[in-house]
Amino acid sequence: MASLKRANIIKIYLFLNSILFATLFLAAAYILARSSLFEVREIEVLGNASLNRDQIVSISGLNPGENIFRINLQAAAEKLRVIPMIKNVDMTRRLPSTVQIKVEERKPVALLPVEAGFIQIDDEGVYIQKGDIGQDQLPVVTGVQFPAPVPGGRIVSENLDSALAVVRGVPAQLLPQLSEINTEGGQAVIYTLDGIRCRLGVAQDLEQKGEVLMKVLDGLKEKGKKIEYIDLTYAGSPVVKYTE
Repeated sequence: MASLKRANIIKIYLFLNSILFATLFLAAAYILARSSLFEVREIEVLGNASLNRDQIVSISGLNPGENIFRINLQAAAEKLRVIPMIKNVDMTRRLPSTVQIKVEERKPVALLPVEAGFIQIDDEGVYIQKGDIGQDQLPVVTGVQFPAPVPGGRIVSENLDSALAVVRGVPAQLLPQLSEINTEGGQAVIYTLDGIRCRLGVAQDLEQKGEVLMKVLDGLKEKGKKIEYIDLTYAGSPVVKYTE
């Protein structure tokens, strides 16, 4: 009988403890939700290069003075992901009063000709924004058929995938020397800023082909010779055709 009474006392004690804990938790949550200590005073933006801080903060919908626990970080991040220039967003609370927005911007790697001019695309084929062949200093991808693109949308095309494979595959230092990439017919052909046509064949062994091409171009510049085309279909045995 005594043991049963003791067990009931323990149950009542645990029950009262749980009520006390829940009350304290709710009281603490209420205090935190209303305390000026946890009002947002700073919104920190990291990783932005093309987009300015004020533009990012404005689109996120975050405002100084809001309680840091009440703001919906997921909803704010979704608003930012709509921006074509933004690839990824990570948002965190820095207690007591700072929200950090870390963005990863899309980087344009090429231009695509469209009816109204040119558009910038990244290495995934996503339409970032309108481009300018005279200012962007990016290679133009030709020989690609695609439906009317939408900013932020990915352009699906087998030929474009091959062209982007060239962009990703050749050495980075070669890209600023290119004016055009054409992959029509399954064969990659690139043109230098000097107008030299370089046949790469199928889009494979691109790093090796790119390194060979740079060596050939550097060597020919030293000799002052003019070139009609360079054939790198087989990277190990480049063929150079000089102009007459």
